[in-house]
Amino acid sequence: MIVRQRRQAFTLIEILLVMALAVAIAAMGYSAADSYYDGVKLEAASDSVRAAWAEAQAHAVGEGRPYRFAIVPGKGNFRIAPDSADFWSGASPEPDPDNPSVIVQNSLPKGIAFTTHGEAVPNGNGETSLPDNDVPSSQWVTAAVFLPDGTAQDDTEIALRLAGCRPIILRLRALTGVTSIQRGEDE
Repeated sequence: MIVRQRRQAFTLIEILLVMALAVAIAAMGYSAADSYYDGVKLEAASDSVRAAWAEAQAHAVGEGRPYRFAIVPGKGNFRIAPDSADFWSGASPEPDPDNPSVIVQNSLPKGIAFTTHGEAVPNGNGETSLPDNDVPSSQWVTAAVFLPDGTAQDDTEIALRLAGCRPIILRLRALTGVTSIQRGEDE
């Protein structure tokens, strides 16, 4: 009669092989999840810009005066304030208790920047914005001016870019004040 011995454990090579396969599968999954997250982050940034446009448009209509949306090109900073030199010259305007103004300065998430066609894409997830309250007035570039009748002064198109992702192009139609989003081409 032949007696078989039962195997009590796995060998070291078997354990290392299984661990190597698990690490390889996790690495592939992480890479896919990371690139998916970047796309979601870029879409969230475009939503925040559209919300700022809607806020500027609402204040222009509600207060009966134009509101400006400005950006720092190549950076992720944006600002909305009344379209008056008092609010864009760097000096603090005198508050008007009868007609209070809204000033919003914000920035996009790390790694995302406003760019123009042909401009370099920010590299990686590094800091792409200046501190919100330390942007010199000379760096603001007007992207849109919202008028009290709900329209905008000019058609506007801006791009949001993040390294490794297709850019998102935001368009504002001046006559109607309607915004649209489109995925740009890889550059």
